[in-house]
Amino acid sequence: MPQELTFALQTAEKAASVLLRSFQRTDTGVRNTGKGVKTKNDKIADKIIISAIRKAFPSHSILTEESGRIQKDKSALWIIDPLDGTRNHQNANPFFAVSISLWKYGVPEVSIIAAPVLGELYVAHKNSAFVKNTKTGKKTKARVSSVSKIKKSYILACGGGLKNPKKAADIVYQFQSRAHDARGLGSAAIELAWVGTGRADAYITPKISIWDIAAGVHFVKNAGGALYDFKNNLLEFQQTGSKNEINLIATNGKITAPKIIF
Repeated sequence: MPQELTFALQTAEKAASVLLRSFQRTDTGVRNTGKGVKTKNDKIADKIIISAIRKAFPSHSILTEESGRIQKDKSALWIIDPLDGTRNHQNANPFFAVSISLWKYGVPEVSIIAAPVLGELYVAHKNSAFVKNTKTGKKTKARVSSVSKIKKSYILACGGGLKNPKKAADIVYQFQSRAHDARGLGSAAIELAWVGTGRADAYITPKISIWDIAAGVHFVKNAGGALYDFKNNLLEFQQTGSKNEINLIATNGKITAPKIIF
């Protein structure tokens, strides 16, 4: 197993185990930011991951939700959400994850989404994607669903960076009204992972930050899915990585993403 993949797996599992120990505890130290709720667990996981990267790959750049950008070698960038689904973690909801992704020259090479309560690791490496059961150690190749019609699709959605809930609901409805059903899990990383595993057929979100989706878009693409913007243009990884906020539709590559009025 390549060094960077082994490192990412070990680091994600270490941070996830810490979050698992604090799961369902009430002493989370809640704080409000301009983009939502944060707790002390976000910072704890962030420090674990940054410290590990600095030790193993001191020349690499880092971008995290908590600490921003630590600029060094521009060719190698770790993009991290140390706790994706903070509200879920705070509310004893199992849908939270650690998201770690290494991008080289604007292209993702290694991506890990660790969902400790679910007992799953969603792994993308170069052109492959698999799911590892952390209890049994079993690995299963990730495959998107075979649904080909929007009216039969099950989609996942979230409001992303939009502060106007009415506008966010309208954007989701434009897809939901054509689909069989739509839900939200509260974790972009897990929602994208579920598109890659075929548990959902598509995921839509406006103005999402790159750290929320860096690992997930890699996983979806490697599992056979496709990524679109709201104008129904295919998103390339380099384009995705260059933007702070992205209007994203991730699908199984079989259903056609609708154009969204935004």
